[in-house]
Amino acid sequence: GGEFKALADLCDRVDLRTLNRRGLEALIYCGAFDSIQPNRQQLIKDLEPLISWAQDRAKDRESGQLNIFDLFGNTNSEPDQNNNAWESAPTAPAVSDFSRQEKLNWEKELLGFYVSDHPLKSARPVAQVLSPVSLAELAEQKKGTTLSAIVMLTEVKPHLTKKNNERMAFVQMEDLTGQAEGVVFPKTYEKISSLLQADSRLIIWAKVDERDEKIQLIIEDAELIESLRTVVVELTPQEVTTNNLNQLKSILQKHSGKKHQAKFPVLATIAAPQQYQFVRFDSKYWVQDHQVTVNALKASGFDARTAPVIRS
Repeated sequence: GGEFKALADLCDRVDLRTLNRRGLEALIYCGAFDSIQPNRQQLIKDLEPLISWAQDRAKDRESGQLNIFDLFGNTNSEPDQNNNAWESAPTAPAVSDFSRQEKLNWEKELLGFYVSDHPLKSARPVAQVLSPVSLAELAEQKKGTTLSAIVMLTEVKPHLTKKNNERMAFVQMEDLTGQAEGVVFPKTYEKISSLLQADSRLIIWAKVDERDEKIQLIIEDAELIESLRTVVVELTPQEVTTNNLNQLKSILQKHSGKKHQAKFPVLATIAAPQQYQFVRFDSKYWVQDHQVTVNALKASGFDARTAPVIRS
């Protein structure tokens, strides 16, 4: 019968005793009809009137009855050959589509993987700046190396230690390049347990470790990437002098705070007439309070601001 022109066309031509409502819903949620109608929520709302309409047409075909549209729209008197019947099918009132995240959640729940997008794809530019080491490259890192990584948690397994019955967790995580296992020991778990949820997008600070000849990360801290902000210092080529850079580093070091409390990265932009360069400061220059740091930089004559590292 050719390609399906619409969901109504499929419901009319396929035996709905074989492909039932639940199957149709799964196909819609997974994006199987996106090339026909990208608004998945509209299709879900349309299902009820469409199924009823298609079932009535199937009964008419079985009893040999034709409606007037079939008779005048088909010259060979075969109702199943009337390929335009779907155009008169009923639909539900117009609704807005599911959000991007809702679509991804349905895809992952029904298929076990993402189809239309990946939750970390929008974080790719950020990852290149803040976590230049990807999960696929962990095997190349020395044991004990401290690094930051932007990941999504795919599985969280809480655990109790045998010695003191303290809470900890084992996590599975992924980025756009690969997967890895992480361990969250009790002291860290107490601090970041609220963030340890499946599908959470995090920037983590961790040490490379090896267990049973398998690379893993010992997570020491984490932050939701949606809430992470960066300090941006805008410089001109004339301002890139040794004195200015030393003063800039001195201010940043004063606001770096204690270990693992400096969660806000610092970037510098250098605007030249025909090019625009970004400079990523080493993590030892990250700061504890982004707004206090910006105020201090402005007080010293620097053009500084805060910005989200990713747009949700």
